[in-house]
Amino acid sequence: MAPRSSSGTCLLCRAPVTKRGALKHGMECLQSSGWPTGKKSSLLIRIQGRDEKNYWMVVLARYDALLADLDQLIRDVWVECCGHLSAFQIGGVSYASDDEDSENTMNVFLSGIVSPGSVFSYDYDFGSTTTLELKVIGETPVVPQEGLLCLIARNDRPTIPCDRCDGAAEFILTDIDEWAPICYCRACLASTDPDLECVDIIANSPRNGVCGYFEDPVAALRWYPPGWSEEEIIPGDLEEFLDSLGAEDTSFDDDAGVHAAIDLVNREIGLELDAFFEAEEAAYGLEAAGMAGESVLMFCTFMYNLHGAKVGEWDAGSVRRCLIEDMALNPIFPETWSQNVVPILCRFLTRLEASGRLTNASDLIAALKEAEPAFLGAVDSPEKYRNLFRRILVNAQKTGINLNDMDAFLNFAMGEIIKMAGMDPDDENIRKELSGMLRDDRLEVGSDDLRAAMILIRCEEFCDRFEDETVVERCKEFIMDLLAHPAAPLSRGDGVLWSAALVYAACRDANLIRPGRGGPPLAQEIGSFFNLEVPSIRTRVTALRKLLPVQKTD
Repeated sequence: MAPRSSSGTCLLCRAPVTKRGALKHGMECLQSSGWPTGKKSSLLIRIQGRDEKNYWMVVLARYDALLADLDQLIRDVWVECCGHLSAFQIGGVSYASDDEDSENTMNVFLSGIVSPGSVFSYDYDFGSTTTLELKVIGETPVVPQEGLLCLIARNDRPTIPCDRCDGAAEFILTDIDEWAPICYCRACLASTDPDLECVDIIANSPRNGVCGYFEDPVAALRWYPPGWSEEEIIPGDLEEFLDSLGAEDTSFDDDAGVHAAIDLVNREIGLELDAFFEAEEAAYGLEAAGMAGESVLMFCTFMYNLHGAKVGEWDAGSVRRCLIEDMALNPIFPETWSQNVVPILCRFLTRLEASGRLTNASDLIAALKEAEPAFLGAVDSPEKYRNLFRRILVNAQKTGINLNDMDAFLNFAMGEIIKMAGMDPDDENIRKELSGMLRDDRLEVGSDDLRAAMILIRCEEFCDRFEDETVVERCKEFIMDLLAHPAAPLSRGDGVLWSAALVYAACRDANLIRPGRGGPPLAQEIGSFFNLEVPSIRTRVTALRKLLPVQKTD
């Protein structure tokens, strides 16, 4: 995934430059720029990726710029993703972003610790680390027109080959089923029907593809010379292309989409649906007919809405995907539903062919029967419910639901579950049935389970940085013990604080955080990730230990 070239642009005059020629050109441009001069010389600093040297930039630093200012520029332009810790290594001394009380703080003048010829390094994120090499390549009396630091040159957006056709890639897809992120050109990306939540524009950064990093032109723009715009940092047509793909994605993100899909199904094949229901009732009884009717309506709604296919356009691939990827995610179904749904769909397809609406029922039935084992495995997969909770949690956060208000969250979750099942979110009968399932524990998702799932999801998000499952598995053990506790401790208090405490305690048990004072880097990283003070997390860890069974304590 390395760039094929390292050409760049002078950000002052917008002329093309190379990394080697950037200093000479930059000095000349600065002298003719009309920018002010200072009492002391400014430094010119070249920054490049240690492993990806085709990513580079040149920074003009005023004599009174702080090391912390340079840290912020690097974060805004190249590396910031989750508020990780960072550190410079200069002359054998480490200047860390969290050492505010140390003599080696980043709040020191750059000009006091480096000079022309100085070579030093920078690390961001001590889990998935991005390392940069820095060198002071010159000095000039010219100072930035605005602020203490300013970018004056930068490599152009990289040319990276598409992993599918070897053309010029512009997007990166992080797929959990793949070993590594995949780079796509526009045509190949559009042909894959991607999950747009996993797609980003390829970043002009050595952190591209690491830890969910994505380029932020708003943050970067503050370090550019006057006259630049966000669209010039990331070409606007790339965002427009992603928006165009999103416009074609008619998933059930709103009630209107569900209503429109159901209305379309009823207009197109409403008579066939009614006839099928009557035939099922005559053959199997009213209760079975109800399950058959809901299953077929769900299937047709998914096929029309998510796969954009009317009856005459159905093919083996689309019905197979609909069964495994869509219907298997149905979170509300009777105990016998999963074993009966494929036979129900096969009978429905046979009836559609008999009515003249289909001509390839035998091919579609064969595809459904072939996919049935995978469907049954997906229906009962624990991963299904983790993904379900994750989706509900994300949507709740986007909607502004207070995640600590369980009544509000459960009401929201109920609507989401109904929409995911391809049913009418305003149907009161369905809501009453689902509410009864929750009360009777027929659906094994109570308020405590939902809250615990949200807490675990946050733990998992932090634990993605670790190479193995030791920490996250320990978090799961803690959660199971707390769910079994008669006082139901997870039902009270801030869920985010619970997540942070679980991760902290699990890291302690894995010897990643050692007891004692001083705030080790991983502890500070946990605090930054969850936006909490470390002492608050430690206090909750102490309470956590008291709630665990004796064998779980230190």
